[in-house]
Amino acid sequence: MFRNRLTYHFLIVLVGLFVMGCATYYDKTSSAERALLSGDYKNAQSVIEKNKYLSKRRNSLLYYLEMGRLSNLRGEFEQSNVYLNKADDMMGMYRNIFEMTVGATVNQSIQPYKTSPNEEILVHYYKALNYLQLGNVEEALVEARRLDLTAAQNDADVNSKEKKYGKDPLGMIMMGMLYEMDNDYNNAFIAYRNAKEIYLNDETGLFKGNIPGFLEQDISRTGAYARMTVDNPVPYPDVTNGEAIIFWENGLAPIKDENNLFFSLVKINGVYFFQSGDIIIPVDYNFEQDNPNFKASDIGLVRVASAFLIPRPIPNIQLKMQANGQTERMALVADITAIALQYEKDNYLKELGKNLLRLTLKKVSELALAKENEYAGAALGIVNVATEKADTRNWQTLPGQIHYTRIPLKEGENKITLEFSNGQSYEFIFNGNGQTYFKNVVTF
Repeated sequence: MFRNRLTYHFLIVLVGLFVMGCATYYDKTSSAERALLSGDYKNAQSVIEKNKYLSKRRNSLLYYLEMGRLSNLRGEFEQSNVYLNKADDMMGMYRNIFEMTVGATVNQSIQPYKTSPNEEILVHYYKALNYLQLGNVEEALVEARRLDLTAAQNDADVNSKEKKYGKDPLGMIMMGMLYEMDNDYNNAFIAYRNAKEIYLNDETGLFKGNIPGFLEQDISRTGAYARMTVDNPVPYPDVTNGEAIIFWENGLAPIKDENNLFFSLVKINGVYFFQSGDIIIPVDYNFEQDNPNFKASDIGLVRVASAFLIPRPIPNIQLKMQANGQTERMALVADITAIALQYEKDNYLKELGKNLLRLTLKKVSELALAKENEYAGAALGIVNVATEKADTRNWQTLPGQIHYTRIPLKEGENKITLEFSNGQSYEFIFNGNGQTYFKNVVTF
């Protein structure tokens, strides 16, 4: 009896210590973000490298993602791809059935980090950019094929539903650029055309009506080169002397915080539901199969810790861009903040239902154990409460938006300048010799 009471009180103290340490991922990496926003990318990397939370095995993928982006910002393109290739390998491994099955019984926050579909597209975007800035076109073309496979998998995951995020024009446009560099105009045309289809058919509100003007030119140009039929072709610039493709990455992607919700289990017409106010979620589980005397009222209130996104304001930064004295323009190609919010919306009830079922099964175990040993049941309940926390991890060094431009080059030297209203500026000199140049610039 004394041992039982001692164990019970020890667990209460343990829970108190655990709860005090329940910071979000953003809280645990905020010092790295401060360095990032100040432009001290080297220090930001140093903070990430020393971060004890990211050193845990379950966070290895997230560690490689953060380090990959920071290396890209430092201009260390080869090292960036060392990290991102490791992340890419882990992404493929975590797509398997085992990981999805584990998620039904184990809190996501203590599982290995699993990327969202848009994060997977961006891994290949950065890998391709890194290879291109290293002059390794062959490996960049591999990323074009990987983008194609990832896009197809993401679309299949949502059963090609236009009202959910599955298709992504950034991936298709990047594929087109890479194929066009290889003079594979047929595949480039198909990729550009597929990107346009996303803009035309999207029902999420993310893309429809926002076709970049460059895309129409790309379709007309590659269609002409590939001798393909193009509906309503538009004039396109001559790129015989090459072109400069510049991506502008602005702001930072959303962060995640935790919210606590309380549900009760109810049974209506033989079917179980979780209910909290106006939220009603059906439960695909037969509780009576384990206990014929099971009553929904035995469960009581179920507390679920749910993660939710907090968008970070996109800096209102104006850009003055000139190429050889002529004003040029940018076009939005990826609103990463909006995409993340859409993906959260698409999966909110599904994830909430999974978490509620997991917690209810834990509660059933508590009740069963309490019948045998009151203190053991209480102790298990305390442990379950202590370990219930939301998974607030996401790739937080990503930009909030990506814009791009395509600038045809003249023969010889070309000077391109970008002047931002926050005081940042970039100057590039490109040789118009038929080559396509890729650069990415950032503002916070």
